[in-house]
Amino acid sequence: MTSLLSRRGGRLSRARMALLLMGLTVPWMATGAEAGDPLQQRLDFSDASFRWPTRIRDTLTPPRWLPEGERFVYWSMVEPYRETWVLVDARRRTQQPLLDAESLRSQLTQLFGKPVAVSGAMPFTLTPDAKGIVFSVQGRAFTLGLTDRRVVERPATDPVALSLRPDNLLAPEGGAIAVQGDTGVKVVDAQGVTRMERTGEEDSTWKLPASAWSPQGRFLAVWREDTRGVHRIPLVDYGTALEQVTWAPYSKTGTPLMRSELNFVTVATGQVTAAPGDATERYDWLAGWRPDGSEALVLQLSRDGKRLDLVAVDPATGKHRRVLREERQETFVGALDFAVEGWSRQVTPLPDNRHFLWMSERDGWRHVYLYDYSGKLVRQLTRGAFPVHAVAGVSPKADVFFVLASAEPGAPYERHVYRASLEGGALKQVSAGPGMHRPVLSPSTRYFVDGHSSREQPRVWDVVSADGRQTFRYAKADTRALAELHYTPPEPLTVQAADGTTPLYGVLYKPWDLDPKKRYPVIDVIYAGPFTTVVPWSYVGTTESLVAHSLAQLGFIVMVLDARGTPGRSKAFQDVNYGRVGQTEIPDHVAALKQAGASRPYMDLERVGIQGSSWGGYFALRGMLTAPEFFKAGYAGAPGALTEEAIINEPNMGLLTENPRGYAAGSNEALADKLQGALKLMHGTSDVNASLSTTMRMAQALVRANKHFDLLILPGEAHSPRPPASRYFLDDVRRFFLRELGEPR
Repeated sequence: MTSLLSRRGGRLSRARMALLLMGLTVPWMATGAEAGDPLQQRLDFSDASFRWPTRIRDTLTPPRWLPEGERFVYWSMVEPYRETWVLVDARRRTQQPLLDAESLRSQLTQLFGKPVAVSGAMPFTLTPDAKGIVFSVQGRAFTLGLTDRRVVERPATDPVALSLRPDNLLAPEGGAIAVQGDTGVKVVDAQGVTRMERTGEEDSTWKLPASAWSPQGRFLAVWREDTRGVHRIPLVDYGTALEQVTWAPYSKTGTPLMRSELNFVTVATGQVTAAPGDATERYDWLAGWRPDGSEALVLQLSRDGKRLDLVAVDPATGKHRRVLREERQETFVGALDFAVEGWSRQVTPLPDNRHFLWMSERDGWRHVYLYDYSGKLVRQLTRGAFPVHAVAGVSPKADVFFVLASAEPGAPYERHVYRASLEGGALKQVSAGPGMHRPVLSPSTRYFVDGHSSREQPRVWDVVSADGRQTFRYAKADTRALAELHYTPPEPLTVQAADGTTPLYGVLYKPWDLDPKKRYPVIDVIYAGPFTTVVPWSYVGTTESLVAHSLAQLGFIVMVLDARGTPGRSKAFQDVNYGRVGQTEIPDHVAALKQAGASRPYMDLERVGIQGSSWGGYFALRGMLTAPEFFKAGYAGAPGALTEEAIINEPNMGLLTENPRGYAAGSNEALADKLQGALKLMHGTSDVNASLSTTMRMAQALVRANKHFDLLILPGEAHSPRPPASRYFLDDVRRFFLRELGEPR
């Protein structure tokens, strides 16, 4: 590795060494550092600033509403009911612990025969009769009665106990459990009898979808996933002198996709019925069921993302029919954000078993539409120049529904809860306070839990009536431990895109001890992937915002921005870079930095760096190669490329055969000879998101162009390095920019 006190062209001057050692006193004592090592103290403080959310005590375990009585249970991490379960009555606006924390520990100690510590977050579920909760401690499951307040151990084979394990799915009313294995699936009834079992192989597996059970528990849906025709990338274990190689399936741009076949298990008989599809390459998701369980609802997205079908499948016969088709010829219907989580919000069955809600951007904004199961459009339910992100719930009578939307003027990314009518009409806001709201509705939809925060306001937990009038705050985050880090929220930033008209939103992070008379080097922490936003609108924010804040505490001004091409606003806003990924994003970021610096003399735009990982790594490279006079230093972690994973690239670029010029224009390798500033690359050898070959090809192109760069390889690490490699990587980023951009002047 290059020493901190060396750089291209020789050693640092005495003046720069003095600058490096000045101003290093920070309100943080290094842990594990040599006494008197000011640089290590700075790195430790920066790392503590990256991990500042871990100092917040908050009630993060999702609350569980009881089926009746407008009551719910939550696990509390704050006073006065810290580390126990609390029962809240929304109607009476009261809360009380099921038992105090000392009694909980005492009962568990008796059952274990030794003292037991409960964890910070305690996932739990309700018993099938809703008379108690079930939780797990050290691999053992227990029931806590809501009335008798007694803790009783449950058998290890109990279906409800097994449902606490990740990927296992409990049937409605708890009559059976679907157990996910490494490659196979089995169904076990309440008596512990295995009703069905399928054992797969490494390249032909059985997988449970999230909504596997039919509403009455009669059928279970299971995917059969076949990767035998998929391209494979090598993962090399360098831990011993005799290297071991494993191969991971990875569908690159233009190569075959995994094939999926939906199967249905009739639980009573154990019979498995296949629902075979055709040979068309596409992506499939089980979106849910009709309320009577007569049909499963499957979403099918074409490989290029231009066509989305809703298909209804009869679980008894495997026969299917197309209900509706959403199609775009000039752009995409769904991309990676859809594949990751958007599909689960796409369709909402209504209780009448005759209609469903459908999400569409057909009028230029994401809105809700009412359909029947013949595929007939009944009406558009929401309208306006704003996006609806999700349907949060539907009333039992199906006359009212609730959505999460960004409909407030001047706050295009904040998410609020709104009440809407199945007859159409204007939305009524029922959440209060700025920022990001996450509702959990009661079964009756008369109340909802609203966990919300903004950049300035730590998370609070309210109980809100469906008309938006009655609020009862039952918990709030405890942020007192942040005082030692001098945490302050970032400064909001509104600028114009490179087109001179489109407003863009971002934030600026600054050192806690900013001296506005000095000039600070600047870093652009970038992601810019066309399927997510990274600017924080909640208190904790995003990974990029945490990285930005930590870098700022070393003496930098750091920007985080959502440029054109990112989601969350209009369809036109995101389509700016359709087929042109890599061509519009950096100009927007450069324009934003120049506008920010024009009114902030403490920003030194002669010393600007750029940093990002994954798609951010691709764009960090992009900035160094397409704006080499502006960005003087860049650090690209695990960078992707347009030739990598198909689902990441093809829906946003079109197929390679149909858009070869767009793919060529977005290639970083082709621009290797443009590099001027200091560049460093990082990649883990076991990365199966952005394969190691992207960095190897980029390195090869730089070598051929005679451009010098630094490279950090993390053996055995995946796309996101784990400790201690993660700290090593982050410290390497910090050292790199201290070396290349220097100190405030």
